[in-house]
Amino acid sequence: MDKQSSQECSFGNESDASNQAVKPNLVAMQLQLLPPDVMRDILSRLSLKEVVRMSMLSREWKLLRICHPDMVFTKETFGIDTTNTYQGSMTVGDLLKVRAKKMELLTRKFIDHVDSVLRPLWSTSSTTTTTLDKFVVKFVLHRKHKYYIDRWVTFSTASRSKHIALDFTSDDESCFGSAFDKYRYALPLTNFSGPNGSCIRSLYLGNVYLELPPSLCGITNLKKLTLNKVSINDGDLQLLLLSCALLKSLNIEKCSSLSSLRIQQELSRLQYLRVRYCDLEILELDPPNLTAFEFDDYLMQTVLTESSKLSDVIFVSNLRVLDGYDDVLDHIFTDLPAALPHLQTLLLLLTACQVRRFSNTRDSFMCLRHLNMNLDSPLYHDDSWVMGFVNLLELAPLLKELEVHVSGSVLIRVFFCLFSAHKQILH
Repeated sequence: MDKQSSQECSFGNESDASNQAVKPNLVAMQLQLLPPDVMRDILSRLSLKEVVRMSMLSREWKLLRICHPDMVFTKETFGIDTTNTYQGSMTVGDLLKVRAKKMELLTRKFIDHVDSVLRPLWSTSSTTTTTLDKFVVKFVLHRKHKYYIDRWVTFSTASRSKHIALDFTSDDESCFGSAFDKYRYALPLTNFSGPNGSCIRSLYLGNVYLELPPSLCGITNLKKLTLNKVSINDGDLQLLLLSCALLKSLNIEKCSSLSSLRIQQELSRLQYLRVRYCDLEILELDPPNLTAFEFDDYLMQTVLTESSKLSDVIFVSNLRVLDGYDDVLDHIFTDLPAALPHLQTLLLLLTACQVRRFSNTRDSFMCLRHLNMNLDSPLYHDDSWVMGFVNLLELAPLLKELEVHVSGSVLIRVFFCLFSAHKQILH
């Protein structure tokens, strides 16, 4: 009896072991047999970083991860650390060599990781059935990496991505002038024009070189465009914008190759425009439905049509950190009301000294309802800015909401100045 029981127990253990050995395969098969839409829904609830980690557990998951709708490739996706570590005894030359060697290795690692994720698609016909929502590559890459980037760009359009971002910018602010054009990746815009780019709704380009081909058909359905540290001449940018008839949002930042920009009536759907850190001699605005505009003191002259509907404006003074350079802003403080007759919301980032220059403003903000002022320097015991502030309030008779943001150390003094200003207005 004991022997028989022992045999039964032995048989039972073998059966349990067999079941345990089969379970992983059964689970994998069940996942593999799920409909693509179900798998896509499951993966869409995870970040690509989580999916990449999970794919290491089974070969089936490694193949299925290509169904993820958001292909977002950054250094965080693969756990790549680009921070610089150095010893105090190192010379500047040695530090630069160590940094360059480290970035070369990390760049190679990043490229290999991206290729390993996309390779299953290149070896199958799934690109004809896969539609991506986002395709993002954010890493410091250059023209020498063209072979790999070209393949990624081709994949992004073949998989009908709606939102594409190619951000190759560096944290080094000195590396965005025209002298670095030879290192920038030259983006073939033909991949985004015509039928290839018919699904693209938003496009972000960072640290690339653009030269429009004669055969450019336009990015027909593009609604949002961001150019950051992009090298493109005035004429090509003009043609690019005119080829995007449905554009609603345009952001141009640190594009040092530009000298002028004209936004024409053909961009009838453009509603938001942001131009920052661009040394433009002149900006002409003529879009009929533009309502929001953000600019800074890099812009020398702005020309608006009389029919401008601009209602929300943000002005940022980059010169607020430099004493003695405020004179170049006089035309902004004196001409702003006349240039923006329909302005309802105004946000200003200035110094107290710059606020004082509103004393010379004569035209009124007849439609201004909301004023937000950010004073970015201490006021000390100088109250001369109050006169400009009082004049600004008097020029806005319909003002309903006022916000003044300053550092806590001078907050009480600002309240005192506001109280004084209120008394002067009443009198």
